[in-house]
Amino acid sequence: MTVVGLVSAKHSPGVTTAAVALALAADDGSVAVEADPAGGDVAARARLTMDPGLLTMAAAGRHAASRLSLQTQSLSSGVDVVIAPADPGQTSTALAAIGDRLPGAVREHGGGFLDCGRWSSMTTTTSVLSRCDLLVMVTDPSVASVEHVRCRVDALLEIGPPVALLLVGDRPYSAEEIEETLALPSLGALALDGRGALSVYAGPPRVARKSALCRSARAALDRLSNLTAVSEVPV
Repeated sequence: MTVVGLVSAKHSPGVTTAAVALALAADDGSVAVEADPAGGDVAARARLTMDPGLLTMAAAGRHAASRLSLQTQSLSSGVDVVIAPADPGQTSTALAAIGDRLPGAVREHGGGFLDCGRWSSMTTTTSVLSRCDLLVMVTDPSVASVEHVRCRVDALLEIGPPVALLLVGDRPYSAEEIEETLALPSLGALALDGRGALSVYAGPPRVARKSALCRSARAALDRLSNLTAVSEVPV
């Protein structure tokens, strides 16, 4: 029942796709939740409506935790998602209403991955992240991106939960090199797999699960399990 909050630094792509791929690879009913104040992408990528989703969850108010299953939609790949509107104003309003209850709702549902978008000390998602079991900084392994992560690490650690890295691609530097540079544990690297990224949103389950992206997400989950066990993070 682990709840993982995923964020990125300035130049780092792929947080939404990482959350969906990890939920798919988990294959245990884990949900992917869009909790990015900048707005959601899943509805457009998967051609889904906004209802149900984050807006209807916000309307449910204090009953949201016990009714998360009523706020999800299923992607054709088999992943359950809570969709946020593309409009930043609508998403920010919904998060202001129920953001601090989102991790608890996901935990009661059985666990999952929250896409909290780009993060800085000024972000409005700190209350969401503070209630997660693990925070994962998604970054590409470039010098510029690593420097943006480095500038945020101390503030991110102050939120409370343990922090780990997840790379998107393994060039020009490896996960081991980035892990040593930033002194943070790494979950490894997700494959740069364009077709796989499309399949986790709109492909049949068999194709999506066999993609290089999903296979690499499965390896990241193995490392995540080891990390949470060592850190004695509640699961």
